[in-house]
Amino acid sequence: MRLILQRAALQRGRGAQNAARIRHIHASAAAGAMLGKIQRVLDQARPAPAPDKNQTAAKSQAASADAASVPGRAPEPAAASNGSSKPRRQRRQQQQHEEHLRMPQEYWAADAMLGMPKVFGRFEQPADAAVAKIALIGAANAGKSTLVNRLTGAEVSIVSRRPQTTRTRIMASSTVGSRQLVFLDTPGVVSRAGLRRIARGVITTPWLTLAEADCAVLLLDAFKLTERQDVVEDGLFRHLARTKSVPAFLVFNKIDLVTDHDKLRAKAAEYRQRYRQIIGEPLFISALGNVGVDALKALLLEQARPGAWAVPAHATNDMSDLMRVEELIRAEWFERMASYLPYAIRQRNVCWEEASAPPAAPKDRPVLVIKQQLIVATSGQAKILIGSDGEHIKAISSNAARKIAEALGRLVRLHIQVVVDAGRKR
Repeated sequence: MRLILQRAALQRGRGAQNAARIRHIHASAAAGAMLGKIQRVLDQARPAPAPDKNQTAAKSQAASADAASVPGRAPEPAAASNGSSKPRRQRRQQQQHEEHLRMPQEYWAADAMLGMPKVFGRFEQPADAAVAKIALIGAANAGKSTLVNRLTGAEVSIVSRRPQTTRTRIMASSTVGSRQLVFLDTPGVVSRAGLRRIARGVITTPWLTLAEADCAVLLLDAFKLTERQDVVEDGLFRHLARTKSVPAFLVFNKIDLVTDHDKLRAKAAEYRQRYRQIIGEPLFISALGNVGVDALKALLLEQARPGAWAVPAHATNDMSDLMRVEELIRAEWFERMASYLPYAIRQRNVCWEEASAPPAAPKDRPVLVIKQQLIVATSGQAKILIGSDGEHIKAISSNAARKIAEALGRLVRLHIQVVVDAGRKR
């Protein structure tokens, strides 16, 4: 009997030691993950390193697009063999380091503060101020950005014929009297088949945005619904049924292209049954043709409730100047590039500074000098982006410079470089 008790006590002691060891491993893993996040933030805030002569650079023949090398990537550490004597904690840290090296740097700013949203501080608003925060949810290419631009009367979101042009949440606003509408333009909802091809942040943004909205506009492509299968829309409404109930307007866009109106009415009735929080009757509009947009805006203004405005009455967005510049440049290559290439290009801001005005310009109007790198993974991609005799990069640079000058209301000198970073290839 005594022997049995001694064995049980020994087993309990070993169990406690194993539990303590497991807690130590979990704590080490959490600490390593946190250090990795901190390191990524520091990398983004750090100015771009000096060029590395070993890094391949693709030269543009455009006058405004001079080539530069990009910092080289350190070789990835070799994976530990199965027979390695390293402690598990060290192997886990090594794996996290390898993952960090493989992670693409989406955006390296010369100054991290330049990319922060605008802060307006204190501003005047009426005593009876009212506000409504509205999320626009729908499939890619349903016309959400076009509708936001119509509702605000400004070019806030970039628009192209390609899906998933909007890659992050964009805030826009429109103030009518004492009521302010805050629109949250989101990336398109993707089908299950597209989950592996789209970055996770793009996939989750619509649903995270919906959680903070007062109401939503469920924008559906009416032409697509009558001509093809509604795979994405079906997934959208299945997800809505699992989320918290947010009041929403059911809006069908591109109504001017529809020929089978009976099928469209049947779809509208089906979606109303699947999501019980639909406000009123379905709306049929054409954002591009500006049909039915004013009626939709009037209904949205009725959703405003007493509260402080998000931005001053004159502001249409809280986008930083640097983000605005990035969006305008991106819109240009989305219009010109085909296939997968527009989604493979990444931007890096390497210069944002004031320069003296040219002789013909007023002396009190300094020039804003912007230098951006367009980063691709292969020399073949660089050749396509540059174009024959620099045709593409010249057009991207000149058109973007003109639009940036108009958006910022000042003189701008834009330099675009096309560089190859083979380390970005995955």
